[in-house]
Amino acid sequence: MKKYILITGSPRKGANSDAICEKLKVQMESNGCQAQIFRLEDKSVNRCLACDYCKSHDGCIQKDDASTLIGELSECDGAVFIAPIYFGSIPGSCKVLTDRFYSLFNPAKGRVAADPSRKLGVVLTCGGSPEEAVRPVGEFVSTCFALAGFGDHKTLVFPGQNAKDAFSANEDYQKQTEELGKWLME
Repeated sequence: MKKYILITGSPRKGANSDAICEKLKVQMESNGCQAQIFRLEDKSVNRCLACDYCKSHDGCIQKDDASTLIGELSECDGAVFIAPIYFGSIPGSCKVLTDRFYSLFNPAKGRVAADPSRKLGVVLTCGGSPEEAVRPVGEFVSTCFALAGFGDHKTLVFPGQNAKDAFSANEDYQKQTEELGKWLME
């Protein structure tokens, strides 16, 4: 059974990121896959200490939910990172999580090779930012996940999503999300 991890990074419960996450979870489970949700705001994720413990040991010195997630990411078939854009970037809690991917970068031990069969979906919602301004954020997130061995990625940007229920009211964005789910499970 294929296993997917869905990471939602919105600080607002019940917002667009959660609706996107739930849609993908239902789709994956109805296709015989396992889908685990990692709601960042409900977890303990400490900032990177830059202590370099991870350069001489396996993993991070901190044993919080980020360490657990990073370990699970190395064992899953695919992942989806869903977050709103605040002031041109992902929320601070999401950045703290991506900083913890530093523990996967160890030049002395070599990098995990990116596997094209391990796919990453990135879904970014935003209010007034134009799509072309948000795309580089998706590339940044994809680069972080490449450290965990994800080789192929697709990014969806949903502008005009300020209202809490905007995703649920937009059939085009729902269809794009469904297509992303199909692509991930191929």
